[in-house]
Amino acid sequence: MIRWLSVALLVSCTDRVQLARDPLNGLVALAIKPDDSSIIINDLSLPYQEQDFKAIGTFLDGTKHDVTELVRWHVDNPLPGDFTDPGVYLTSNTAAGHVLVHADGDSVGATATLTVLVDATVVDTTFPPPAPDVFQPGLVLTGDPTHSPHVIYPSDGTRMPQGVASTLFQLTSGDGNDTFLWTFDCELFHLAILTGADRWLAVDQTQLLLSQSCLGQDVAVNLEGASSITGTIYGAPQVSLGFSLDRPDGVIYYWSAATSGIMRGELGAQSSPKLYPSDATCVGCHTVERGGGKLAMGYGGEILQTVALPELTTTIDAAKRIPMGWATYSPDGKRIAVANKGTLTLYDATTGMMINKAPLPAMKFATHPDWSPDGKSVAVALTATMIADNMDVADASIAVLPFANDTWGMAQTLVASAGPGDNNYFPKYSPDGAYLAYVHAAENSHGAASADLRLVRSIGGATTALATASSVTADTMPSWAPIQGERGWLAFASSRAYGLVLPVTGRSQVWIAAVDLAHAATTSDPSSAAFWLPAQDVTVLNNNPIWSSPATP
Repeated sequence: MIRWLSVALLVSCTDRVQLARDPLNGLVALAIKPDDSSIIINDLSLPYQEQDFKAIGTFLDGTKHDVTELVRWHVDNPLPGDFTDPGVYLTSNTAAGHVLVHADGDSVGATATLTVLVDATVVDTTFPPPAPDVFQPGLVLTGDPTHSPHVIYPSDGTRMPQGVASTLFQLTSGDGNDTFLWTFDCELFHLAILTGADRWLAVDQTQLLLSQSCLGQDVAVNLEGASSITGTIYGAPQVSLGFSLDRPDGVIYYWSAATSGIMRGELGAQSSPKLYPSDATCVGCHTVERGGGKLAMGYGGEILQTVALPELTTTIDAAKRIPMGWATYSPDGKRIAVANKGTLTLYDATTGMMINKAPLPAMKFATHPDWSPDGKSVAVALTATMIADNMDVADASIAVLPFANDTWGMAQTLVASAGPGDNNYFPKYSPDGAYLAYVHAAENSHGAASADLRLVRSIGGATTALATASSVTADTMPSWAPIQGERGWLAFASSRAYGLVLPVTGRSQVWIAAVDLAHAATTSDPSSAAFWLPAQDVTVLNNNPIWSSPATP
């Protein structure tokens, strides 16, 4: 902050330049008025609320002056709101929370506390409740097998990051109920939703309120259903929902049966555009370089083609006829390791020139490669059963092959198959390289109904079932978000039901779960319940999510 300003400028070198005195010179103390205040947001449709603060300065001569316009104003938590002008705080109307207000002079500062509370009720105008006034304080009946409603999405214990576009809350109504009350509560937050439908969409402002108001706390989700005829109120078991400060972002590239191509999905998007190809050629079994600059795929069948992102210019053309089942890029993007029917081959990622073949143990076959973030190893599914079909592997172990300077080391087994019917495949390194997520099944991998997600340290050791995230069967093709914060975020394909929207299992969709990697070694299950990726088309099969950093031009 500039405190000395020139007020006169004369042309002669003997003339004096007169400077204005620093108005904060001699400031010894600051105080903010009010020093403790609160704002209650009751109506989400009203304009943002304003809270005025004043900074009172005490100077060396004992005098006190209003210095509101002369100090710097800021907050420790900008989610509930921020300063728009000196001393003028404006709510965002998208978060509740505790706020510490700061006023800073050159060397003196002061703080004040502000509490922003949300206590609001929203009436669903799309599906108006027949009896919005029926929910008066009184007796609520719970546990009635016939009449009690139930929350069926999201699952109890679901945890989401910041930036998710929306959440479709879904319920089973119970006999006779036609009016429903959702309530969401934590310390400074209470949101009530009145609706006449079996689902309610949190989006835009309401999604932000849910995700930003209860950080570090669980949101208590309660549901009541009532009949507009009898007025009897039935309650559902409470569900817990958590939100992390993490914002993993990035792009989730996944395959969709809607286009037989690769879609570009994002957490914050409501839909996904088709990325590649521009025609009807079927592509799949894709991978993306960790930096987000290259995409490789099986083009028109099991033939390698690669393109640069985001330009989509071809680098290795399918005309070279390089056979491919699955592939992985080196972290620097200079090499690509391609698995095809049990053989692992190293290529130059720009020219497609073959460099060498990875040496595998005698009568062993490799598939599903994934390069470690430090570039020093490649994880694979390793099996003694010949791989005649790249879509399928049986009785596989999880192994890693050391790598340096285009030279392969001997395979080291991390998770050994116990024999027929014990299958381990699709290993994927966590962003810090400390863990591998992988799939376990009691059958061949293709379409395995018994598939579930597991975790093992990348140096080996005990395995951990991600039972909360993978509480149902047919969970496969894991992929980590490129950034690991408070938690790791694992996308995967699952054939589970998605509430009322997709009540029948069997159609694969992309789901995401939080994994507490910091405590994975000391926790029996570090995972949270998974949520559905909003950007996808629920009417078609979607799978093979690859989560990568966004490409930069």
